[in-house]
Amino acid sequence: MTGTYCPYDVTPLPTLIEGVEFTVATAFGRVQCFRHGTTRGGRGTVFVHGVHDDMASWGPLVRAAIGRGAELGPSLFVDLPGFGRSENLRGRLDISEVGDVLLDVARSDMGFSLLRLVGHSMGTLVVADLAVRHARWVESLHLAAGPYYSVVDAMNGRLPAGLAGGVATAIFGLQYGLAMTGRLGVAALTAASRARLLRPLLSPFVAHPGAVRQSVLDHLVAGLRPASFRAAARNGFRYRDGMSWSGVRCPVWAAYGTADRLVPAIDARRLRVDLPNARITNVPDASHLIHVEQPDATLVALGLG
Repeated sequence: MTGTYCPYDVTPLPTLIEGVEFTVATAFGRVQCFRHGTTRGGRGTVFVHGVHDDMASWGPLVRAAIGRGAELGPSLFVDLPGFGRSENLRGRLDISEVGDVLLDVARSDMGFSLLRLVGHSMGTLVVADLAVRHARWVESLHLAAGPYYSVVDAMNGRLPAGLAGGVATAIFGLQYGLAMTGRLGVAALTAASRARLLRPLLSPFVAHPGAVRQSVLDHLVAGLRPASFRAAARNGFRYRDGMSWSGVRCPVWAAYGTADRLVPAIDARRLRVDLPNARITNVPDASHLIHVEQPDATLVALGLG
């Protein structure tokens, strides 16, 4: 384990950078946002988190940028519908509908005319779909721990490639099984966290469960949204003919944790096939929560530092 593993707490973004919290009325209901900087007609960066998460998960990456003197520029952070403090009155979470909401907020409320899109895990699917359908607005994609080809294959009845693909599928299956238990599962994990028994359960998602900060554990437990997870997972079935990102035309940076079991190395290699010009970096000593475990290295790998 490196001495820089999980160096920062997960804290609310307003404690790290100047900005304004605001809510937007959308087709999903009220969506919570945080604006850093302002621009009219310029470039902006949009950060899109993964499932069981919210905008605060980007805090360690923001801390890394501050420490390196890297200026992220005008930025928009959002709690996706059904996660964090955002509503999802529709009960579904189609990635195209979510992407359209993000684009509307970025253009109308922030005044961005060109977007850098940063996604983690499920967020990588959201931003890639947005880049394909609204290419004129997207300058670049920055992908952390995604996309998850192996899991999508399994969801659509295709055998995952090799042992790593099988492990990824099994981990996703456990996640989905937990989501099916609803509030009971959340209560059980909350009790496990209070009893200091949660860390071993994190081994599929972090490289060193024993070294993860308590604030990260608390954040993960607080972010559990079983119904929203199930709604997000259903997006995998839209790739019945296989996941191909060949429609992406903008520059792409992708960062993968070398210890990631949910999005294994085989998935990174498949992204290389779809996008031969993508800048792919394998970040050592990190698993699926790459931007929390190794925020400095991830910032650089994503081309943001």
